[in-house]
Amino acid sequence: MLTNEDFIDLNTKIKTSCKPTSRIFTLLTIPSALFAIVILGYLGHFPLKVEMHSVILIGFIYIIYLFFIRHNAYYVSCKFRTSYETLTLYLKDYINNNLLTIGNTTKANGSADDFIKDFTSNIRNTNFSSIASGVFPTLGILGTFISIAFSMPDFSSGTSSALEKEISLLLGGVGTAFYVSIYGIFLSIWWTFFEKFGMSRFEHDCFTIKEHTKSFFWTKIDIESLHIKSNIENFAKMTNIFEQLTSKNLLDNVNESIQQRANLLEDIVEKELKLSLQISENINHGKKLSSMLETINSNIQTNIENFNEEKELHSQYTKLLNDNIQELNETLQHISSDNLESIYTNIIKSIETMKNEMDRIGWRFNKELDEYDTKFSNKLKNSLESIDEETAKIIEDLKEFKQL
Repeated sequence: MLTNEDFIDLNTKIKTSCKPTSRIFTLLTIPSALFAIVILGYLGHFPLKVEMHSVILIGFIYIIYLFFIRHNAYYVSCKFRTSYETLTLYLKDYINNNLLTIGNTTKANGSADDFIKDFTSNIRNTNFSSIASGVFPTLGILGTFISIAFSMPDFSSGTSSALEKEISLLLGGVGTAFYVSIYGIFLSIWWTFFEKFGMSRFEHDCFTIKEHTKSFFWTKIDIESLHIKSNIENFAKMTNIFEQLTSKNLLDNVNESIQQRANLLEDIVEKELKLSLQISENINHGKKLSSMLETINSNIQTNIENFNEEKELHSQYTKLLNDNIQELNETLQHISSDNLESIYTNIIKSIETMKNEMDRIGWRFNKELDEYDTKFSNKLKNSLESIDEETAKIIEDLKEFKQL
């Protein structure tokens, strides 16, 4: 943060004893004196013939000059120098509000030119000051033509003496009309002289302010110097890093790390190969299991067909037995009691024979069905156990692969 003590040297350089009122008086001296001579000439106290309309037009130009006079650089430069205390206060606030730290250096992020432009923007109207030097001679020429128009006779006389009198009046009016142009051109020269003189004073003061405050602002050269310094430091750091990277120990460590990674990659590839082989074996086992299941299904279908055939055969035997029994009943109605015992004995034997045959068929069917169930259960159990073992191995291999 800056304090008032930082601007002591600047205050001594721009402090002045000039007074704006004296500058106004200087700017008014000659124009006012000339206007007074014109008035005295009109009143007859000065040997200068001036018409009333010329006095009015010169007075109008003089009033315009009074309006523009406070925008002249000669007056504004003095007013600028007398406001050095306010300028110092605003300059201190401007710098403190725009401080920027780069590295270990703190300065204002701005420029003295921008500050001076903002500070002096309300001191005068630059539009008025820029057109003043052109307004005065233009008004003078306009006033001359107006004076000629007022002094122009109608040339209606019929005699030569009267015509000569009118011509003399015209020439006299034209002579006084040119006083307006002369006054306007003089004011333009007078304004331009003091405008340039005041601008040189103002530019000198601005240069003094910029020279004594350049240490408070960041400049393009300062920023480029810091940038170059930062690049040099970064280059030195990069050099140290490059030296560390190219050292033998680091290269050995890098080579060792690369070798370890290569070995690890080989292990991973080998385990992936084993895993692929195991997956292929599991696929083959699955195909075998599928083939076995198809064979079992085919056997089951065959046994079911055999069972249906035996069932149909049993139905035929049963029907045949019923038919025999029916025939037997019919026969019994016609046979005698003597043959009844022998017939009964034969029937009993036939029934026992048929029962034995049916028991044999049922036992064979149950035996084949039990053997089929046992074989199918054992094969299915073995296949499921094999699938569980292979699945467990695959899961373990996948866990090891994930850990790698």
